[in-house]
Amino acid sequence: MYLGLDIGTSGVKAVLVSEAGAIVATATRELALSHPAPLWSEQDPDSWVDAAIGAVDDLAARH
Repeated sequence: MYLGLDIGTSGVKAVLVSEAGAIVATATRELALSHPAPLWSEQDPDSWVDAAIGAVDDLAARH
């Protein structure tokens, strides 16, 4: 099995793929985006790690 992670602005997506290339399971965790001033966007990098761990934990719980 292979694990893929996509860390984007809106969330972290995790996918579990078989050796044959078939998608076995997916999981998503949303990320918060703050706007402290006009035209600014920020994210807490620690939330990327937490979301990635959470998405992988979700996959592990099901497979």
